[in-house]
Amino acid sequence: MFSGGFTEIGFILFIAFLLFGPKKLPEIARILGKGMGELRRASNELKMSLEEEIRNLDRKDEEVSYPYSERETHHYTEMEEEGFEHPEEARELSHQSESDLTPAPEYGYDYSEPSQQEPESRSRG
Repeated sequence: MFSGGFTEIGFILFIAFLLFGPKKLPEIARILGKGMGELRRASNELKMSLEEEIRNLDRKDEEVSYPYSERETHHYTEMEEEGFEHPEEARELSHQSESDLTPAPEYGYDYSEPSQQEPESRSRG
């Protein structure tokens, strides 16, 4: 704890002996010892509680299950950016599979299937 050798500690004790006298020195040493012990216990308790909290956080991170895939979350974010007026609608659509989603014609997409018949407007002949 201290980097002082035996001579430095002896010198400090000699000065304390001169300042406080032989009757007060044991009381002061006892008080200092108790104070240092309490300080050490408090620091150990704090250290252990912090380590326990860190372990609990690590355990919770491992236990977390993500209810939505990254793709669904990304899709929901895109719909929010496009300006859906009703967040519930965007949320419901984000949970549908990608094949179920057909963009609205107002966005410029046309996914209608081409007809198998030839248009009647063509003239034959």
